[in-house]
Amino acid sequence: MRIRSILHKFPRLLVAAPAMSLLFAGAAFAADPDEAELRKYYDKVDVWHARVEYNVDYSNQDVLVTRDLSPQPPVAAQLCYIRFDLVEGVGDYDYGFKPAALGAPGKPAEWGVYVRRRGNIFNQLRSILKLDVVYFYVADPKEEQKSAASTICKDKQGADTPQAGRGYKRGEWSDLVVRGKLTHGWPPGKGE
Repeated sequence: MRIRSILHKFPRLLVAAPAMSLLFAGAAFAADPDEAELRKYYDKVDVWHARVEYNVDYSNQDVLVTRDLSPQPPVAAQLCYIRFDLVEGVGDYDYGFKPAALGAPGKPAEWGVYVRRRGNIFNQLRSILKLDVVYFYVADPKEEQKSAASTICKDKQGADTPQAGRGYKRGEWSDLVVRGKLTHGWPPGKGE
């Protein structure tokens, strides 16, 4: 008898579970301060990301890479802001946009990383860089915010913080650009 009552409710549970997960996921994504702020100015905000992971020990070569990533297929929106979220950083590393001392500005979507080997066979130190690079694409500025919407992206990307890409201080930059694809949505563990 008990099994029959559970099976009777099963179809309702199948409908309710996805609806509840969308409700909680939407609330979690809206909790991101940058996305919430951009939604004040634009009707459409689309989030893409890339994970960067380098683990360089004393016997590896330094990593010096410039990247240019884009969504596939291309989106019908403009790139507003690239945010660099440091997940883990150990040792000697840098990341961000090309600094003025090295001939900035580069192309708007090109950014670089530098992870330097360190240590030797006796101390076996390593440099670790784990980074989530989050891309915010926007479209359809809200009518009442049109004048402010034109500057919000520039202001966010122009902030003098590592999160806005202004943390690269190394005296070297790679002119070889690695192109790749972004992943749609938030990085794993964010917004869940």
